[in-house]
Amino acid sequence: MIQKVFNKKGNVATLWVASLPVFALLFMVVGSLVVAWMSHSSSQVAADAASLAATQKLDGWVRQGLAEKMRQLDGGAYGSILGSDEQKQAFMREVVRRHEQQLKAVAKKYAEKNGAKGKGRIILSSNGRVEVEAGTPFRSLIFEDYFKDYEITGSGTGPSRYYLDWLPNKAIEVTYE
Repeated sequence: MIQKVFNKKGNVATLWVASLPVFALLFMVVGSLVVAWMSHSSSQVAADAASLAATQKLDGWVRQGLAEKMRQLDGGAYGSILGSDEQKQAFMREVVRRHEQQLKAVAKKYAEKNGAKGKGRIILSSNGRVEVEAGTPFRSLIFEDYFKDYEITGSGTGPSRYYLDWLPNKAIEVTYE
């Protein structure tokens, strides 16, 4: 009887079977971290695409707005339109206000086209650039109920533009859904 207790035959198999749930849990945690990392990368790509599209649209709207202002002057001095920092900021706020719905639509379109889902945020200016924050849903491999409403957010910035330097950092924030 005592010999059976100290018999080591079969202990490795028992230990291996007993450790399987621990390894499965460990792999699920590591897998969830990989999914989170991939979701963040996808969110950044979507935000980059949205910020590029928003910057391109803003380029046209700013040119159009400046042309309208120059026509209103009918040969007047440029300084009377955008001579001060306040005038420049007011001009940019007016351009964004006039085209806010279109700005939201283009950012959302390009964010969704590149994998983002749900809501996002457009920030003017981020060091002279358009910044877009976009999110993708987090699908965890473990504790799905706990993480069901979580979103992984990434941000991207478009190219630098002189007219965005007219605005203080984060002067205008627009949320889209």
